[in-house]
Amino acid sequence: MTKELEAFYRDYLNANSWPQRKDGVPLDLLDNLNQADKIIAEKELIEHADLKDSWPIIGLGYLKSTLSLDKLYNLLDKGSKHIKITIAHSIFLINNDSRMIEIVLKEAERLNNQYEIIDILYMLPDFKDSRVDKVLNDFCNHKEYLVAYNATSVLGLSTDKVVEKFRNMKETKEESWIIRQIKKITTPNTRYSQ
Repeated sequence: MTKELEAFYRDYLNANSWPQRKDGVPLDLLDNLNQADKIIAEKELIEHADLKDSWPIIGLGYLKSTLSLDKLYNLLDKGSKHIKITIAHSIFLINNDSRMIEIVLKEAERLNNQYEIIDILYMLPDFKDSRVDKVLNDFCNHKEYLVAYNATSVLGLSTDKVVEKFRNMKETKEESWIIRQIKKITTPNTRYSQ
């Protein structure tokens, strides 16, 4: 076994700790494989592809694995929200199936977890569709800072305005809290003043 294939098994396929996963999917490990090792990796990714872990699905899309399409379409029918978008993205990368765009549009509306949204933001530009681009643009105005920041970053725009907007919102919340505390102290308690 080559050292590159060992690294794929250790740091991609069997990555299950925070230090291994904190920086996202290590697609460079797939790039480092020779052709024979890529065939092994592809088979392993197909075998491990399920709804519990997006990494094998992402890897299959990255490798443009036509051998995985049956499994991916099967998972697509069972998935929902961000995992369904991830599967649709991989299928789209493999065979450019335009039906995947409709799935992304539908499922993106249902997302409410900021971390799931962030996971899919970086996939959206690959669809090269104006409706998907609008979804990405809309996320730039999301109420959660990390979503707005990442969406803006994905678009290649300066994040200065996002940072400033949320910095001002934080100050306003702090000011409101201070005003409420002052009112508590200075307002007589009418319950006991009779």
